[in-house]
Amino acid sequence: MSAKSTKPSSPQLDSLPLSSSSFPSPSPEKIQSQVDLLITLTLNTWPALTLSVQNLFGGPLSSEKRDWLCGAVSDLLSSTPAQDLDVEYLEEFLLQVMNDEFEVNIEDGSAGEVAERILKERRRCCGGDFGGVEEMLKAWREKGGAELVASAVEKEGDEDNEDIESEDAGEDGDVEMEEAPRLVKAPKEKAVPMVDEDGFTKVVGKKKR
Repeated sequence: MSAKSTKPSSPQLDSLPLSSSSFPSPSPEKIQSQVDLLITLTLNTWPALTLSVQNLFGGPLSSEKRDWLCGAVSDLLSSTPAQDLDVEYLEEFLLQVMNDEFEVNIEDGSAGEVAERILKERRRCCGGDFGGVEEMLKAWREKGGAELVASAVEKEGDEDNEDIESEDAGEDGDVEMEEAPRLVKAPKEKAVPMVDEDGFTKVVGKKKR
Protein backbone atom coordinates (compact mmCIF):
# COMPACT_ATOMS: atom_id res chain seq x y z
CA MET A 1 0.00 0.00 0.00
CA SER A 2 1.52 3.25 -1.09
CA ALA A 3 1.93 6.04 1.35
CA LYS A 4 -0.52 8.95 1.02
CA SER A 5 1.20 11.93 -0.51
CA THR A 6 0.74 15.29 1.13
CA LYS A 7 0.38 18.32 -1.08
CA PRO A 8 2.20 21.37 0.24
CA SER A 9 -0.12 24.22 1.07
CA SER A 10 -0.05 27.28 -1.11
CA PRO A 11 2.05 30.01 0.45
CA GLN A 12 -0.11 32.62 -1.25
CA LEU A 13 -3.27 31.42 0.49
CA ASP A 14 -1.56 30.94 3.82
CA SER A 15 -0.24 34.50 3.75
CA LEU A 16 -3.65 36.13 3.26
CA PRO A 17 -5.00 37.85 6.37
CA LEU A 18 -7.98 36.15 7.95
CA SER A 19 -9.59 39.44 8.97
CA SER A 20 -9.12 43.16 8.78
CA SER A 21 -7.60 43.03 12.27
CA SER A 22 -4.54 41.40 10.70
CA PHE A 23 -3.65 44.61 8.89
CA PRO A 24 -1.11 46.92 10.52
CA SER A 25 -2.68 49.30 13.00
CA PRO A 26 -2.72 52.98 12.01
CA SER A 27 -0.25 55.26 13.72
CA PRO A 28 -1.37 57.42 16.67
CA GLU A 29 -0.80 60.48 14.47
CA LYS A 30 -3.15 59.10 11.81
CA ILE A 31 -5.81 58.33 14.42
CA GLN A 32 -5.53 61.80 15.96
CA SER A 33 -5.79 63.52 12.59
CA GLN A 34 -8.97 61.56 11.81
CA VAL A 35 -10.44 62.36 15.23
CA ASP A 36 -9.71 66.06 14.70
CA LEU A 37 -11.39 65.86 11.29
CA LEU A 38 -14.35 64.12 12.90
CA ILE A 39 -14.73 66.88 15.48
CA THR A 40 -14.44 69.63 12.87
CA LEU A 41 -17.02 68.07 10.57
CA THR A 42 -19.46 67.35 13.40
CA LEU A 43 -19.32 70.82 14.92
CA ASN A 44 -19.42 72.60 11.56
CA THR A 45 -22.61 70.73 10.68
CA TRP A 46 -24.29 71.33 14.05
CA PRO A 47 -27.21 73.66 13.14
CA ALA A 48 -27.29 75.36 16.55
CA LEU A 49 -23.64 76.33 16.34
CA THR A 50 -23.88 77.30 12.66
CA LEU A 51 -26.77 79.68 13.34
CA SER A 52 -24.96 81.16 16.32
CA VAL A 53 -21.90 81.87 14.17
CA GLN A 54 -23.87 83.27 11.24
CA ASN A 55 -25.90 85.58 13.50
CA LEU A 56 -22.76 86.65 15.38
CA PHE A 57 -24.16 85.64 18.74
CA GLY A 58 -20.55 85.33 19.86
CA GLY A 59 -19.62 88.76 18.51
CA PRO A 60 -17.44 89.56 15.46
CA LEU A 61 -15.12 86.65 16.34
CA SER A 62 -17.89 84.03 16.29
CA SER A 63 -16.24 82.02 13.51
CA GLU A 64 -12.93 82.00 15.38
CA LYS A 65 -14.74 80.83 18.50
CA ARG A 66 -16.12 77.85 16.57
CA ASP A 67 -12.59 76.96 15.42
CA TRP A 68 -11.39 77.30 19.01
CA LEU A 69 -14.19 74.99 20.17
CA CYS A 70 -13.01 72.30 17.75
CA GLY A 71 -9.55 72.42 19.29
CA ALA A 72 -10.94 72.55 22.81
CA VAL A 73 -13.01 69.40 22.25
CA SER A 74 -9.96 67.63 20.81
CA ASP A 75 -7.91 68.59 23.88
CA LEU A 76 -10.73 67.51 26.18
CA LEU A 77 -10.92 64.06 24.59
CA SER A 78 -7.15 63.63 24.81
CA SER A 79 -6.76 64.78 28.39
CA THR A 80 -9.84 63.27 30.06
CA PRO A 81 -9.48 59.77 31.59
CA ALA A 82 -11.53 57.16 29.75
CA GLN A 83 -13.64 56.37 32.83
CA ASP A 84 -14.75 60.00 33.07
CA LEU A 85 -15.39 60.58 29.37
CA ASP A 86 -18.99 59.87 28.42
CA VAL A 87 -21.79 61.48 26.43
CA GLU A 88 -23.12 63.46 29.39
CA TYR A 89 -19.68 64.86 30.20
CA LEU A 90 -19.06 66.07 26.65
CA GLU A 91 -22.63 67.36 26.32
CA GLU A 92 -22.25 69.50 29.44
CA PHE A 93 -19.00 70.90 28.06
CA LEU A 94 -20.67 71.87 24.77
CA LEU A 95 -23.64 73.45 26.52
CA GLN A 96 -21.35 75.46 28.79
CA VAL A 97 -19.30 76.79 25.89
CA MET A 98 -22.41 77.72 23.90
CA ASN A 99 -23.73 79.65 26.89
CA ASP A 100 -20.45 81.33 27.81
CA GLU A 101 -19.18 82.19 24.34
CA PHE A 102 -22.40 82.67 22.34
CA GLU A 103 -24.91 83.47 25.11
CA VAL A 104 -27.18 80.76 23.73
CA ASN A 105 -29.08 78.05 25.60
CA ILE A 106 -29.49 74.80 23.65
CA GLU A 107 -32.77 73.18 24.67
CA ASP A 108 -33.47 70.71 21.87
CA GLY A 109 -31.12 67.91 22.96
CA SER A 110 -28.87 68.40 19.93
CA ALA A 111 -25.78 68.89 22.11
CA GLY A 112 -26.22 65.35 23.43
CA GLU A 113 -26.60 64.01 19.88
CA VAL A 114 -23.41 65.79 18.82
CA ALA A 115 -21.54 64.43 21.84
CA GLU A 116 -22.77 60.90 21.18
CA ARG A 117 -21.76 61.05 17.51
CA ILE A 118 -18.27 62.31 18.32
CA LEU A 119 -17.60 59.66 20.95
CA LYS A 120 -19.04 56.85 18.83
CA GLU A 121 -16.98 57.69 15.77
CA ARG A 122 -13.91 58.36 17.91
CA ARG A 123 -14.06 54.78 19.19
CA ARG A 124 -14.18 53.56 15.60
CA CYS A 125 -11.19 55.72 14.70
CA CYS A 126 -9.19 54.38 17.65
CA GLY A 127 -9.89 50.89 16.30
CA GLY A 128 -8.56 51.85 12.88
CA ASP A 129 -11.98 52.22 11.25
CA PHE A 130 -12.22 55.61 9.52
CA GLY A 131 -15.26 54.74 7.43
CA GLY A 132 -17.61 56.97 9.38
CA VAL A 133 -15.36 60.01 9.05
CA GLU A 134 -14.88 59.37 5.33
CA GLU A 135 -18.66 59.25 4.83
CA MET A 136 -19.08 62.51 6.73
CA LEU A 137 -16.38 64.18 4.64
CA LYS A 138 -17.95 62.93 1.42
CA ALA A 139 -21.37 64.25 2.44
CA TRP A 140 -19.82 67.58 3.43
CA ARG A 141 -18.17 67.98 0.03
CA GLU A 142 -21.27 66.90 -1.88
CA LYS A 143 -23.35 69.54 -0.08
CA GLY A 144 -20.92 72.28 -0.91
CA GLY A 145 -19.16 72.51 2.42
CA ALA A 146 -19.06 75.78 4.29
CA GLU A 147 -20.36 77.82 1.34
CA LEU A 148 -23.61 75.88 1.27
CA VAL A 149 -24.08 76.18 5.02
CA ALA A 150 -23.50 79.93 4.88
CA SER A 151 -25.86 80.48 1.94
CA ALA A 152 -28.60 78.38 3.51
CA VAL A 153 -28.44 80.33 6.76
CA GLU A 154 -28.45 83.66 4.91
CA LYS A 155 -31.54 82.72 2.88
CA GLU A 156 -33.46 81.53 5.92
CA GLY A 157 -32.30 84.28 8.24
CA ASP A 158 -32.40 87.49 6.14
CA GLU A 159 -35.80 88.63 7.37
CA ASP A 160 -35.30 87.34 10.90
CA ASN A 161 -31.99 89.14 11.25
CA GLU A 162 -33.77 92.49 10.82
CA ASP A 163 -36.30 91.53 13.48
CA ILE A 164 -33.55 90.40 15.84
CA GLU A 165 -31.64 93.66 15.46
CA SER A 166 -34.76 95.73 16.17
CA GLU A 167 -35.63 93.62 19.19
CA ASP A 168 -32.11 93.96 20.57
CA ALA A 169 -32.25 97.74 20.17
CA GLY A 170 -35.68 98.23 21.72
CA GLU A 171 -36.14 95.44 24.25
CA ASP A 172 -34.26 93.61 26.95
CA GLY A 173 -36.17 90.38 26.36
CA ASP A 174 -35.19 87.12 24.72
CA VAL A 175 -34.50 86.87 21.01
CA GLU A 176 -37.04 84.70 19.24
CA MET A 177 -36.39 83.03 15.88
CA GLU A 178 -38.99 80.98 14.03
CA GLU A 179 -36.39 79.22 11.90
CA ALA A 180 -34.29 78.29 14.92
CA PRO A 181 -36.53 77.53 17.89
CA ARG A 182 -33.73 75.46 19.40
CA LEU A 183 -31.66 78.56 20.07
CA VAL A 184 -32.67 80.66 23.04
CA LYS A 185 -30.65 83.83 23.42
CA ALA A 186 -29.51 84.21 27.00
CA PRO A 187 -31.62 86.98 28.61
CA LYS A 188 -30.02 90.28 29.40
CA GLU A 189 -30.25 91.76 32.89
CA LYS A 190 -33.82 92.90 33.48
CA ALA A 191 -34.78 96.38 34.58
CA VAL A 192 -35.06 96.76 38.36
CA PRO A 193 -38.34 98.17 39.79
CA MET A 194 -37.90 100.79 42.50
CA VAL A 195 -40.45 102.48 44.80
CA ASP A 196 -40.02 106.21 45.48
CA GLU A 197 -40.99 108.15 48.62
CA ASP A 198 -44.54 108.73 47.39
CA GLY A 199 -45.13 105.03 46.85
CA PHE A 200 -44.93 105.14 43.06
CA THR A 201 -43.13 102.34 41.29
CA LYS A 202 -40.64 103.21 38.58
CA VAL A 203 -38.42 101.02 36.46
CA VAL A 204 -34.72 101.77 36.36
CA GLY A 205 -32.62 100.09 33.67
CA LYS A 206 -29.16 98.75 34.40
CA LYS A 207 -26.55 101.23 33.20
CA LYS A 208 -23.96 99.98 30.76
CA ARG A 209 -20.46 99.87 32.02
